Amino acid sequence: MVEEEQYGLYRYRWVVLGAFMVIGALTQLMWLNYASITSTTGAGASHLVGVADIMHVSTFKITQLANVITLLYIPISIPAGIVIDRKGFRYAVMIGAVFTAAFSFLRLFTGNYALVFIGMIGIGIGQPFVLNAITKMVAAWFPTDESALATGIATLSLFLGMIIALALTPELLKVFGDNMTGLRWLILAYSIVATGGAVLFWMFAKAKPPKPPKRTEQELQEEGAAINWASFRKIFKLYDFKLLCTIMFIGNGAIVGIFQLIDQILKPKQISSTTSGLIGAVMVIAGVIGCVVLPSLSDKFRRRKPFIVLSALVGIPTMFLLAQLSSVAQIYIVSVVTGFFLFAAYPLVLTMTEETTGHGLTGTATSILLLLGNLGGVVITLVMEGLKTATGGANNSFYWSMIFLVLLFVVALVCSLLLREKNARFGNDVDASASGGSAGSGTLGQSG
Repeated sequence: MVEEEQYGLYRYRWVVLGAFMVIGALTQLMWLNYASITSTTGAGASHLVGVADIMHVSTFKITQLANVITLLYIPISIPAGIVIDRKGFRYAVMIGAVFTAAFSFLRLFTGNYALVFIGMIGIGIGQPFVLNAITKMVAAWFPTDESALATGIATLSLFLGMIIALALTPELLKVFGDNMTGLRWLILAYSIVATGGAVLFWMFAKAKPPKPPKRTEQELQEEGAAINWASFRKIFKLYDFKLLCTIMFIGNGAIVGIFQLIDQILKPKQISSTTSGLIGAVMVIAGVIGCVVLPSLSDKFRRRKPFIVLSALVGIPTMFLLAQLSSVAQIYIVSVVTGFFLFAAYPLVLTMTEETTGHGLTGTATSILLLLGNLGGVVITLVMEGLKTATGGANNSFYWSMIFLVLLFVVALVCSLLLREKNARFGNDVDASASGGSAGSGTLGQSG
């Protein structure tokens, strides 16, 4: 009876999740705004003048518009996490949404590269406030036995934003015109959408339900945790958290490295840039499916570790096969498997992090985790390029770079096997959620 009065489960949680997904997708859309229209491509009807030529700058400068966001994640991530833990996910996401929308308009000055770059810096500052809030939002609204699924769906929005940015942007630029005026119309359209997304989130994303969802006892004990230097030390003393950091560094770093270098990796195999792009798209689409399927199974079986182990294990043969294979059809198949398992590991690691550190510190812990993930992307990409230069020979082959990724996934596998998943995280507390949630079920009113 006490549990029925203390906990609630509201259908409105899906509305909050949907509002968050809009902002999450928009952050990725803005990040990759210029990625698919950087250079002039095609001929005849398929001809498209790239942003570099439209703005009269080098392709390197246009590439830096996306890179600056990745680099900014590193210094902004932990401050964003502290804000999330102190003020809540809604407060933090609104900061990110406002930065994303406001600074997007600054990019309308397409003739001035410095102002466009400042616009991307503002968008980059806002991004960690959104992405680092995933686990805090899930913990505030969803019970433990829905955590992985909710985190997976929230993560799915990030990949959908990437797909929209890469697939829709060239077509829109063709519609508006591949010139300075057309580029301004494209930026204006995206900026208006970002503003609408911020307003939508402000209207529909409530900070918390009237009654909290049923979470595990360990997390409830951490609810009032203080955010200070002592809490940082406490987080880093957690055995499982250190292993999860290593797994994220390797997994996210490998994915970033593959996507940034996929054209160069496949070019020595006589695979065109167009086909390389399609292979990357197939990998992302498979990852979107994986982010729903594996977290759902994780919640069903009430286990995280086996699925993280499986994802790390799959990374070993798939990286080796991507190094060895030259057949386009075979590479497509391997890419599907790679995307399905590696992308799905992302929400699973985030979920286990939240369950390891507790709700009170999950924003800070997630920020540390994602900081290391982005750092892994920078470091592993540089190492892959360095190995290619040292060992690539006349064909500029990335063979040994891919073997390097194989070795990294062996390390990730060992770390995942060493994780200690306690059944107490799920146990009877989760079984009781049905009765605890039924009393609070229904559509949320004005409370919260």
